[in-house]
Parts: sequence; structure tokens; C-alpha cells
Amino acid sequence: MEAPANEADLLRFFAVCPDPLCVLRIDGSFLRVSDAWERTLGLGAGDLIGRNLLDLVHQDDVASTREQLERLRQGSVTLGLENRCRSRSGLYVWLSWSLLSVPDEGLVYAWARNVGKQKRLERALMQRIETKMLVASISAHFVNVKLVDIDRGFQAALAELGRALRADRTTLFLLSEDGQRFLNTHEWCAEGVPSLRAERATVTRDAYPWLVERLFRLELVDVPRVADLPDEAESERRAFTELGITSLIRMPAAYAGRLIGVVGLDAVRAHRAWDKSVRALLQVVGEMFAITLERMRAEESLRDVIDQKESLREVVERQESAIETLSTPIIQVWDSVLVLPLVGSIDRRRASEITEKLLHTIVETKSHYAIVEVTGVEEVDSATAQHLISMLQTIELLGAQGVVAGVQPQVAQTASSLGIDLSSVQVHRDLQEALRWCIRELRAKSGRGARRRGQGSGRGRGRGRGRGE
Repeated sequence: MEAPANEADLLRFFAVCPDPLCVLRIDGSFLRVSDAWERTLGLGAGDLIGRNLLDLVHQDDVASTREQLERLRQGSVTLGLENRCRSRSGLYVWLSWSLLSVPDEGLVYAWARNVGKQKRLERALMQRIETKMLVASISAHFVNVKLVDIDRGFQAALAELGRALRADRTTLFLLSEDGQRFLNTHEWCAEGVPSLRAERATVTRDAYPWLVERLFRLELVDVPRVADLPDEAESERRAFTELGITSLIRMPAAYAGRLIGVVGLDAVRAHRAWDKSVRALLQVVGEMFAITLERMRAEESLRDVIDQKESLREVVERQESAIETLSTPIIQVWDSVLVLPLVGSIDRRRASEITEKLLHTIVETKSHYAIVEVTGVEEVDSATAQHLISMLQTIELLGAQGVVAGVQPQVAQTASSLGIDLSSVQVHRDLQEALRWCIRELRAKSGRGARRRGQGSGRGRGRGRGRGE
């Protein structure tokens, strides 16, 4: 099939549009391309004409792209599509396509936009949210936990941390009372990774002088490659190599400026270089562990020292308050959009505290939407559902809208069996979907407001001319 007849119009349109435009044959091969392809992929007309679009598409996106091309062959239709296309440098660029098929001509008219920056921003935003939610989830293991359950809380927290950061092993070492030994009290290992707890049940302070010196200075130690440790860390390099550790991070767990223990991440199957966000997360987790450890020691002292009972109880309550604050973070993820991830069980007292904190934040940030993320809610009964609905109704009194995200299938079934009506609530499958809905609503409101202002301005000018006449 030949190119479209109106050549002059096509050339003008191709020249003026900053985004890549093209005409494809119905089989997906390029027939005509604009100069913008050179700027976007580094590929010009000589590289693309006659070549099939599928040759450029990332292997993970080939199936969806082929399916859309097949739909275009079947009849006149307009489609949207996102995929990654390989550039001249070999890197892949995210493109968002709008395609119109004209089967009678045997052609597909296509407009592609480079959305790589948007994708990176979305990933960064979701990473930030996921980090906050991970902190909240880990904190939930220590909220109102009994002394007898603290060991189980540490183990669960290490497992969650290891899986989220894709570590091979996570550990918690406690510093002995005399400050001369580190005790390997808790450890989590990924499937197929050997445990070192028995082999390293106790580590003396002088076994790793280079590492210990930095930990006592409360410095995070990040070693992307054990083999690259400096000469002054020869004993550490030799010991970690013998243990099969290729990369590691050690974060001091400190309380009131005093080292209490060490949280560790190990990589054994491949080298790992953890980024700044992971180091920041480990700092928060280290502080959380230190608070919990100090609380544990405080509660043990309470049993033995009756005359110090009241003062130690205040310490415990302050620490519980700090952990509870971490367990219910309110995150402003977008202008006028808040996210409240809920974890664990929700009783009347906690629901009241959460609602009060959320309302204060809505007023303070002038937000229009509050997304209540309930993936981490353990179970829903009629009381929990009533607390949630009451919270959403209270949000509306401030002129904002509450949105629920992450309702699990078992939670939805329980709610239905209890006769709980959620039809009046804006519910979304997951946080990303809810966030996109809020952003669309904000942009729609902004567009309507701009049109009203434009119409008002036009009427004002009309009245002014009338009075002048």
C-alpha cells in the first residue's frame, strides 16, 4: 500500500509535531516516519522504513503489542498502548502510543510520546510510598507487643525486611552488657541460603576491629564488594569471604547515643549495591529495633526494681507512642492527596486517634483526597468496618473525599457476609489505582475551574462593552 495521497499536509504535520509520528502498514511495518524519531530513539527514516515495529519492542512487551496490532487489522479502531522500544544506543525508551487503523487503506496512523520521565517519577513515588508502608508494617510487629512476644516480632520484622530488600540474609546482633561481644540473637535467610547463627553465635569485639570501630561511632557500614575492602580491614575481608558473604550493610541500633545492637543485610549469591533509600530505611529500622530493645530491657528491670516502676513505665509508654506513630504514617504523595496505610487491628481507641491525626493533617495540608490503604488490616468485623466508614464520613465534613484502597478478597467476602454496605465508598483495587484516580479527579476539577474563570472573564468583557456603547 502506498503512502497517503495528501503528501504536503502530511509533511507539514510531521514537521510541526515534537513527538514521533508515523504511518504503519497494517502488518506493523513502518511506511513513513517523522524526524522526531531521530530525537527520541536515535533512529531515522533510513533505519525504520520497512522495519516491523515488533523488532524494536522489548521482549516483555511483545505479546501485548502484537495483540493490539492484531486488533488494528480486524477493523477501524483507535487504540492506546504503552511499550518499551529499543534506541540506537541499545537502551529502551517508554513510549505511549495512540493508533488509528484505516483497513480500507491498509494503514495505521500512529502518534508516540516519550513517557520515560513520567515512568521514572511514578516509580520514585511508588518506591517512597512502599518504603513508608514497609516501615509502618515492620512497626506493627512491636505495637503493644508483650514482652514474651518480642522475639517473634524481631524474627517477623527481619523476614519482612529481607524479602522487601531482596537480601539473602538479615541478622540482629545484640551488644553484651560488658560491651565486648556481639550476640547473634535473630536471623532470617532466603530459601537456599545457609544460616550462620550457630557458626557465629557470638562474635568478639576484637574479631572485626575495622568494622566495630565504625559501629561504635554509630556509622552505617556499606560494603558493595567484600573483595574491595581496604587493607586495614584485612581481617574482615578474610572472615566474610570464608563465610561466603559478597556484599553487606551493617546499621548500628543505638538508643540515646549508645550502641545497643547491629542490624545486618548480607548478599551471598551475587554482589549487591543498595541505594540511599535502603540506607535511610535501615536507619529508621535500626532506631525502631533499638527502641524496642530498650523497652524490653526496661520491662525486665521493672520486674526487679519496684521503686523505679513509675519512671520506667513512662519510658515504656514514650517508646510505645514513638512506635505507634511510625505504624500509622500519613504521607502526602501528591498536591492535595494524602495516603494513610493501616496495619494490624483497629479498635475504637486507635480509630479515634487515627481519625484525629488524619483530620489535622487534611486541614494543615489543605488536601482534597485521603486514601486509606487497608492491605495490612488483619481482619474486618462489623466494628472495624464501622470505624472505617465513620472515618470516611468525618473526612467529608472537611470538604475532602475519603478513598479506600487495597481491600483483600477475604476482607471483601467477610464484609459482604456481615451485611456491611460499602456502595457509598470510593473503593479501588490497590494504592496505585487509587492514586491515579485522585490525580485524574484533581486535573478534571482544575480544568473545570479554568473554563469557568474563562467564561466569567468573557461575560465581564461583554458587559463592559455594553456600558461603553
